[in-house]
Amino acid sequence: MINNQDNKVKFPQGRTAFMIIHGVGEQIPYETVDYFAQNLIKHYEGQSLPIKLEHLIAKRRLPNGNPWIESFVRVSSAELQPDDFIDIHEYYWAADTENKISVPEVLQWTEQTLQGTIAFYSREENQDKLDEILKENKWKKFFKYRLRWLTIFLRLFNIVYPWLRLIVCILLLLLSPFLHGQFLQPAWKLSRKIVTPLLVNFVGDVAIYTTTNVKSPYHKIRGQILAESLALLKAILKDKEANYDQVIIAGHSLGSCIAYDTLNLLCIEASLSKDKGKSLLVDKITGLITFASPLDKIAFFFREMAQQHQYIRQRILEHLNSFRVKPLYIQITPYLTKNPVECQLEQVRWVNYYHLQDPISGHLDYYNSLDNVLLEYETYWGEKAHLGYWTDPNFYKDIAQRFLETKNE
Repeated sequence: MINNQDNKVKFPQGRTAFMIIHGVGEQIPYETVDYFAQNLIKHYEGQSLPIKLEHLIAKRRLPNGNPWIESFVRVSSAELQPDDFIDIHEYYWAADTENKISVPEVLQWTEQTLQGTIAFYSREENQDKLDEILKENKWKKFFKYRLRWLTIFLRLFNIVYPWLRLIVCILLLLLSPFLHGQFLQPAWKLSRKIVTPLLVNFVGDVAIYTTTNVKSPYHKIRGQILAESLALLKAILKDKEANYDQVIIAGHSLGSCIAYDTLNLLCIEASLSKDKGKSLLVDKITGLITFASPLDKIAFFFREMAQQHQYIRQRILEHLNSFRVKPLYIQITPYLTKNPVECQLEQVRWVNYYHLQDPISGHLDYYNSLDNVLLEYETYWGEKAHLGYWTDPNFYKDIAQRFLETKNE
């Protein structure tokens, strides 16, 4: 839990960059920057610190080499030296996954993930792992039924969804002479948007991103998202004008998985380089912030894609997705014991924030060397809890204390 003890706050020294990756849902460009910057400013203004806010632009390149202009914001003190600032960058990917997966496909993914989690913890050799998670009584119901309730919800919705959509479509057609504004679009397309809960769209984006079938068009979407995220991170690290002292990557919901996979991919590239990543400036990356994260669930999904007897395939997948994975989750075999991915970004401080009313997030147990922080803002189960991190003052206070204000000690 967060320590709410008040301390005297100073604006952090040095040059810091945050790369924020938004989560699932109908995001629009610069919305993530807006939320994060506004609430970080509120944190410092609440301590009576005069703040200066600037809009800056920089020339970047896409993975295919095409140029584009990035907009980001700079938060600094109105009183301190201009070399002390916090830049907030955004990687935007929502347009790549919006409305590209059906409700039955979402349900199928959730069923597979649930069965993968149950199968993993049902194995005799994994009983000690389950006992460790359930050693506190408060976790028993929470761990066993959290994903199951989400699956039940999706099963029920899958039954009524076609009928709901048909009824809404007919009503829209009958009312079409009287409609205006955002309702002036094809009735069938609009009916999907009206009857589909945000929670289904949330899980749908996760299902698209985590596809393992290389023949699927969704797999290409995942590759594009990761390539663009890594390209932006590299550009931030190598930005000669900003010359950052530290870079922190933060991801909400599915954005946390993109953040993790981006660092994992950077580790692979660093392991392939002759200087072990020094030319990539990986030492500048000091933090990974995940909030509302489904990383554990996705880890189980990928794990179940390799059957127990496919020990070579499983070990290859483990090596390619090995960033901070706990050794106890790695299958013991007499073969392929040396991991070619050597870079683990030991200097990176990983903090995971979660809320008990958020069905997507959770305490991350699959990974090593991270702090799990429970947030306790008042909310309801579902999408409100899943989005509540963005406006929780204690969330920003804790980030500032862990990653920024400690530099003044």
